[in-house]
Amino acid sequence: MKKKGLLLIILIGTVLVGGIMGRLLWKPNPAELLTYGLEKLNQATSFHYSITQHQWVEGKDRVLTQILGEKDGGNTHISGQLVGTEVEMIVVGEGFYLKDPLGKRWVRYPSVPATQEVFLAELNPISSLQFKELGEVMLKGQEKLDGEKVWVIQLQPTVQNQIMEDFWTDFDYTVYISRKDKTIRRATIQSKNKSNNEPMTMTLDFSDFGKDIKIQPPNL
Repeated sequence: MKKKGLLLIILIGTVLVGGIMGRLLWKPNPAELLTYGLEKLNQATSFHYSITQHQWVEGKDRVLTQILGEKDGGNTHISGQLVGTEVEMIVVGEGFYLKDPLGKRWVRYPSVPATQEVFLAELNPISSLQFKELGEVMLKGQEKLDGEKVWVIQLQPTVQNQIMEDFWTDFDYTVYISRKDKTIRRATIQSKNKSNNEPMTMTLDFSDFGKDIKIQPPNL
């Protein structure tokens, strides 16, 4: 009886260890994981994000964009610096609000002016994560990002962003996807300027998916 009990304990232990090792060694299909993460990002009703873009100009690192943003359904609030200029915009419903960087006064437009449509498109983080073709998608391993375990995926896609296509080439993406909920937490993009071959890097960070974010029109 003792021998049978010992064998049973060994069998149960082997099964448990096998299950734990299986979970530790399991790796997802990187293309499927990336596609799922992109779908969740596009379907998210709300989130916070940041965009930081660097470009090398004559051998010096220059910060082109440093933006904080938040999305609440179709509403958007953006603030930060764009090519050295302070910028703050709010889109709520049909209204577009732009803060004068000098007078700090809000100006309301009934719709987005044509001159601002390009900036809004460029400052939409999802627009930088739209692809014609993914190409080869590689799983580079696991890391910790802000204390959270993430899968790290690398790809060199064909982008579907007219501004990026016009000015940049040789795109190399590294995407960090949460192991917990499969949301994209960070994407870093490396490319080169078409005119002078200088390198450019962009970092997109995402957080607070589905949280209660309220974007209101400013007090005019």
